[in-house]
Amino acid sequence: MAKISESVLEQIKARIPLSEVVSDYVTLSSRGGRLWGLCPFHDEKTPSFSVVDDQGFYYCFSCKKGGSMFDFIMETEKVSFLEAVRILARRANVELADETEEDRHHRDLKETLYDLYDKIAGSFHYLLLHANQAEMARQYLQDRKVDPAMWETFNLGYAPSDGSWLYGFLKKHHYSDDLLRQSGLFSQKNQNYQLFRDRLMFPIRDWQGRTVAFGGRDLSNTSKAKYINTPETVIYSKKNNLFGLYESLATIKKDQKAILCEGNFDVVALHQSGFTNAMAPLGTSFTEEQGKLLKRYCTSVQILFDSDQAGQNATEKALVIAQQLGMENSVLHLQSAKDASELVQTQGENVLQSEVQHAVQGFRYLVNNTVNQYDILTPKGKSSVFHAVKPYLDATISSIEKQDLIKNLASILNVDESSILDDYSREERVVQKPVVREEKQNIQALNPTIISVDLYAMLTLVNNRNLYLQTRYKLAVEDLEDAEAEALYDVLEEAAREDVGKHDEYILQMIEDPQLRSDVASSFAMEEFRLAPEEVLNEAVNRIQLRTYERRRLSNKRLLDISLQDGTEDEGIEELLREKTEIDAKIAQLRKALGQEM
Repeated sequence: MAKISESVLEQIKARIPLSEVVSDYVTLSSRGGRLWGLCPFHDEKTPSFSVVDDQGFYYCFSCKKGGSMFDFIMETEKVSFLEAVRILARRANVELADETEEDRHHRDLKETLYDLYDKIAGSFHYLLLHANQAEMARQYLQDRKVDPAMWETFNLGYAPSDGSWLYGFLKKHHYSDDLLRQSGLFSQKNQNYQLFRDRLMFPIRDWQGRTVAFGGRDLSNTSKAKYINTPETVIYSKKNNLFGLYESLATIKKDQKAILCEGNFDVVALHQSGFTNAMAPLGTSFTEEQGKLLKRYCTSVQILFDSDQAGQNATEKALVIAQQLGMENSVLHLQSAKDASELVQTQGENVLQSEVQHAVQGFRYLVNNTVNQYDILTPKGKSSVFHAVKPYLDATISSIEKQDLIKNLASILNVDESSILDDYSREERVVQKPVVREEKQNIQALNPTIISVDLYAMLTLVNNRNLYLQTRYKLAVEDLEDAEAEALYDVLEEAAREDVGKHDEYILQMIEDPQLRSDVASSFAMEEFRLAPEEVLNEAVNRIQLRTYERRRLSNKRLLDISLQDGTEDEGIEELLREKTEIDAKIAQLRKALGQEM
């Protein structure tokens, strides 16, 4: 890993004062020759955090944390020293002269993509505001009661229906085909064909305000997918970003509270109604990584997911994650609509404002939800409620808080607190036994001839990490069935995203599972994982994709059989038949590539 020279550090400190860096996170005011603010590293009501610009040093007189601007970024962003330097070097426009050629290429790629996405977001926004072809998009926003002020706040845009428009536009601005292939903006089947066509565009911005991806809402009513997001790229990972985080930063830093809702339009509706602390996951459930990101800026989260079953399930998972991270958590509920966007559209901001007033504490919400599902007058019902809320109890770090929650649960179920404590401790002992046995298992030697095609592919990839970026566009982690392969894919993704892992030793440090660590270490000593890696990976990817499509074909056949028996409308059957044709064609293509006869 490249070493950072002292001259680079001095250049950064000379170009940006510490107070400018800290002010992104803390509101500072001058007093007694120093700058003071509320410490970002612990809760306090009286400022004890001090910044001395001429010394380039910060110090909290309460929690005793102090250091330079590099220490500050490492602590607030939870990043390594090297990444902290990179963040500040970009801000100060200082070149990291001691970077390797590969480091520099990767950094240049990321910077170019940041610039590219920002420019495209501006172009999409201009089209939405001024282009005749975007009239339907403007009308759609008006029908959804989205105020024009929100068009500006979220930099909303419009992607033209012409599938070749974006390619032609970017080629005129001299962007290379190689860069566009890695941008995530074009179809994997046709690199000249843009991914977003005739869609209302939602730029997804990171905490620094850089556009890193897009979400697109179909306006043609012909696409199978109503919403799509940019795929994973070197600058974007959906589990590490939140739509609306950047737009909410000022509010959540001030109020220390965030609202987590389900969709992009819900975020816009809440902001429009004055709740400028709302944000949403990106097409997935709330992740631990998103929780850690949110915890950098606030201590409390309120959940406002949809009222359907999927929304309730997502709420339960989000509450457990927030509790595990030590964040205060609660649930908001709408009476008059299933989500915030629908409520604003049908009844206006005032109704949303009145309904989003009272939050139910997370554990109370879970208990209430499960009490409505089970008969708590019976022993079985009481036991079912306990097991339903147990993940939340497991996530509670404080023993005092956990005991208080159990006490409340005992009161609701009308049982002795000692009974719940006894069941809880007994289940903890049962859960622990397999873990102990697992830890004592002997590590098996790696035998390449008997491992799955998934793991063989990932071991080839970890030995040829220069091929990772091009391979992940062909193979998603969801296509893998081997748990070790999935874990190794995640390690490679993290290494690529964090721009680390150029040395084998660093990759091994990132692997927690002893068996997988042993397999990867063994593979480093085997020549076969470095022989013709592109050919090996190409065949493995084809085999894995073939397995995925054959599974999809079976699912399609079952749905088609059911639809024909139930008398489903012709349109539904036609859609399934179209999907069947596409799947059959892809399977034939993959089998031909693998030399298999039909």
